[in-house]
Parts: sequence; structure tokens; C-alpha cells
Amino acid sequence: MMIKTILMDYDSTLHDMDTAMELKLDGIFGLSGKELYKIWVYEIHRRKIHQEYLHRHDDVMFHCKLLFDCLGKPFNDETAKNICNKFEEAKNQAKFEPIYYPETIKTLEKLKERNYSIYLSTGDDAKEKAETLERITGKKYFSYIFSESILGVLKTETKYYERVLEITSSIPSESVSVGDTPLSDIRPAKLAGIHTIWVNRVNEPRPEEPDQVPDFEVDNLIQIVDIMDSLG
Repeated sequence: MMIKTILMDYDSTLHDMDTAMELKLDGIFGLSGKELYKIWVYEIHRRKIHQEYLHRHDDVMFHCKLLFDCLGKPFNDETAKNICNKFEEAKNQAKFEPIYYPETIKTLEKLKERNYSIYLSTGDDAKEKAETLERITGKKYFSYIFSESILGVLKTETKYYERVLEITSSIPSESVSVGDTPLSDIRPAKLAGIHTIWVNRVNEPRPEEPDQVPDFEVDNLIQIVDIMDSLG
């Protein structure tokens, strides 16, 4: 097996979105940012949105309503709008003032040294995220950039990855998707015939659904370099 193409996720894979959001949400409902964001991601976004309301994947206000229900609190419009604003601030930070993981640049450097074609594969704002990385490092790491708006398809859909393969003339068996979210980085990529690496930094339980189980699992991005080497 020879891997030539790497589809690289951004938020919580290259950019530390968890820390960015924890800082923004700290103190709301009297909870630490870490506590509140954990509830948001695992109880609301992945357990509720991913399983019951996928069509509202990007609806932050709807997430807020589910959050109030989860916490057993009456809905408060002002607090909900404040949370929405915090998310918008974090999205802008991801684009223009990202918090890269300590091993992010080193990993990208090693992959470029090995002549892999690296494609940014993200939900939104791909252009701004790629340009910021290039500005900060002085180097261009991505051969192509892809997002839901560029492709006109949600990243949770197999068609997203099929279009990436088509546009880049990549072969599924020679490609790998790297990301932190089983539903958008693993499942649809697997269905498109692409190899998958799940970046599980926080020791999440392994997905129970067979089509979301990754080919490989790492807890640090630099580990994917060894995996790529082992695949030839």
C-alpha cells in the first residue's frame, strides 16, 4: 500500500479549538470553561446533534436550547446569545489567531519532507485558515484546500470526500483522512474507500458504529508520521 494523499482536518486536529472555546466559555452557568465545553461537545453536539438533529449541525442557537435542557435550566435568550457570540469569536480566532498544538508544525514539516500531498479538509473558512498558517510559518503546506462551502456538500456526507478525490485525481486506496471527529472525518471517508486516522487526544470511547471505527487511532498528531511510514 502506498499513501500519496493526506486529507487533514483543522479544528481540534491542527488548531486547539478546545482550549480556545474553554477560555471563551469560562464562568457561564457558574461552570469552568472546560466543564461547559465538554458538555457542549459530548452531550449536545455528538450525542444529540449527530444522532438526532444532523440537519442542524451548524445551528449554534439550537445547540444552546439543548444545552439549557441538558443542564435543567430555563432558556434565557441573553445567555444564549452570549454563548453564540463566544462561538463566533472562537471561529474568528481559529481563522486569524489560531492556537496550534505543540506538534502541529513539526508534523506538517515531516509530512512535506516525505513528499505527501496534503489537502486541508475542513468544515468552513478553509481559505482563511490556510492563509493564516502560511503567514505564521512562512510556508505553504496545503496543495489544495477544501471546505463545505467550496464543495457545496456537508463534510458528514460521503460525497464530500468523493469530490475531493475527483478534483485532486487521487485514488482512495492511496489516500488517508486525518481528523478528530468520527462522524465527519472517519465515517464518510471510509465509505469513500479512504484510509482513516482518528486523532483522539482526550481518550474518547471508541465509536460503537462499525462505519465510524478508524483504521488507526492516535492521541498525538506526530504519531501519524510513523503510521504513514509503516504504510509505505
